[in-house]
Parts: sequence; structure tokens; C-alpha cells
Amino acid sequence: MTDNYQMLHKSAASRFSIWDAAEIFEYATSRFTAIHMTIMKDKNNHSNSYQHTFVRHIVWEAERFVFPFVNICAAMNINTTLPVYLNEVIFLITLFQTEPYDHGKLFTTFKACPHESGTHPIDINRVIPDYRHAWWKYRFDLAPFNMPLWMSVAQVKELVTSHFAQRPKMASMVPRPITNTRSDDPLLQQLQVLRAEVSHLGMELSQLLVAKLDAMSEAVAAFNRLEDPIDELREAMEASHAAVAMLQGHYETGRLGAPSSVEPFPRVQSLLC
Repeated sequence: MTDNYQMLHKSAASRFSIWDAAEIFEYATSRFTAIHMTIMKDKNNHSNSYQHTFVRHIVWEAERFVFPFVNICAAMNINTTLPVYLNEVIFLITLFQTEPYDHGKLFTTFKACPHESGTHPIDINRVIPDYRHAWWKYRFDLAPFNMPLWMSVAQVKELVTSHFAQRPKMASMVPRPITNTRSDDPLLQQLQVLRAEVSHLGMELSQLLVAKLDAMSEAVAAFNRLEDPIDELREAMEASHAAVAMLQGHYETGRLGAPSSVEPFPRVQSLLC
């Protein structure tokens, strides 16, 4: 059993990377987004047969483009970071497969689940013009189910490559998953996963602190740039005070540049008489 597990792990690792996981999950999210946009545009009342066939197709989507790669990531100790919308869709499909969740309820909840935020750049540019196996573009409810029941990792990666060729800038926006070291001891494995999670949170906290320190440094630098003008203003105010004091002294002792016998300024009392 252990030898078979190690062989499976090495086989998966030899042709599957953390970047493959991130891109495949983004590809799956793009497909579900395109499906949701299509069903939202359709204003017809859908029969039970239509809903049943629709659910069969979205379960096929999950079984071809999500579930196998979640399993591979688990075998390779890759912490799968699913896009938000994909995470919600997979949660609904999992409820359908494990709880009393009929086809009509899954169809209704899938249709009601929003597929984008409207502001995130990945959400806005997620859908591409052309998809392989784009069953949602046709009257799939009137045709027999002819989707491939098996797809290799290489075939899915080929679809992903074609996907990002239509949206080349999207590839650099896909978040990278977290990978952990594999261990044969289950308890030690869990501890290693927790350690990796704590390290990841520590890195995020460090980045936040660095950003705060950078902002503080910019504020200090801006304040320092104000010191010279403030010093000049202080000196000007002191000079003004000195000039006012000198003028006040001249006012009290006599007219500037005139003989002391001459009344320099009219008295306030004389003006009032």
C-alpha cells in the first residue's frame, strides 16, 4: 500500500505543479462563470428535465476540472486556494452529493449564487471567447449526454494553456497555492501544515507592518521637509516682532528723524477735544 502511494505521489508530482493547480482552478472558475452568465440571460421557465440535465452537466464540470486536482493537491500536500466563486459552487455540488439536495434545489441555488464582485480585475476579465466542451452554448437538454467521462492531467493542462492564450495577462494574476512537505506520519503531517499556515500568516503580518512602517517613514520625511519653511517663518516672525518693538519705541520717544521738540504724533486725547 505504501509503495503504491509513493508511486502515485511521484507520478502526480512529475507532471503536476502548484502553478498547474492554481491555473486549473482558475480555468474551472472561468467555465462556471460562463455557465452562470448564460443561465442568468435565459429568462425562460425551465422544466424539471432541463434542470436535471443542467445539474448533470455542472457535476461533470466539477468531476473533470476540480475534484481530481483537489485530490492530487491533497496527495502532494498542496494547500488548495480556490477562487471564491469556485469555492461556493463546489460547496453547493458537495451538498448535492452528500445531503438531501435535489436537482431543482441545486439548480436554484447555483443560479442565485453571484459569480463576480464587479470590481476585482480577475472577476471582470474571467470569461474568454472560446471554450472546449462548451455545452451551455447549445440546447444540451435536447441532446444526449456526450461529454467525455475521462480526461487526463495532460488533456486538462492543454485546455488551460489554450484558455490563458486567450487572456495572457490573467496568468500573472492567479494566486499561488501553498505547498507543504510530505510526511508519512499523519500527526506530524498536520503539524507541518499548521506550521506552514502560521508561517504564511506571519509573512502577511510582516508585509502589513512593513507597509505601515513605509507609510510612517513617508510621513516623517514630509514633516522633515516642512522644518526649513517653519524655521524661516519663525525667524521672520521674530524679525517682525523686533521691528514692531523698535517702531513702538520710536513712537513713544518722538517722531522718526525729527527734533524732539516737535510733537511726533497727535495725542489721542487732543483728537477727542
